[in-house]
Amino acid sequence: MEEEFSAVSQVYYDRLYRFLLALSGDPHQAEDLTQEVFYRALLHIDRYREQGQMFTWLCAIGKNLWLSQCRKKRAAPEPLHDTPQPGPEETLSDWEVQQALRKAVAALPEDYRDVVILHVYGDIPLKEISAMKGKSESWAKVTYYRAKQMLRQELEGLR
Repeated sequence: MEEEFSAVSQVYYDRLYRFLLALSGDPHQAEDLTQEVFYRALLHIDRYREQGQMFTWLCAIGKNLWLSQCRKKRAAPEPLHDTPQPGPEETLSDWEVQQALRKAVAALPEDYRDVVILHVYGDIPLKEISAMKGKSESWAKVTYYRAKQMLRQELEGLR
């Protein structure tokens, strides 16, 4: 069982790390979260349902861990810029847009937020998200569309 799980972790590690990095904006936090996801998944492998996608299940664990950490900190996570930016004006503008988008996504109702995070940051198809939520694919498409509309309105209001 452990050898099989080791193979699974090798297959999904980079993809899960990128997903958690997109959520947290912090490479160190994403690394810690990724390791914690695999630890918890191994502990609770009996809860994994075969009809679901393994990556989707791992992302759900990771998203819940990240949200738990955010609640503990009681502050929105801030992205780190490891690569130099062209200029201070562009850096500030990019950072402001990222912060505004993160806050807008965090303010969405739970189902909308989950669909956006899993689909955009996790690169999970809407069909898989709908199966994970026990809903129809149409529900996922409509929810994603409405979430984009809400985000668009929120971000246009900042201009």
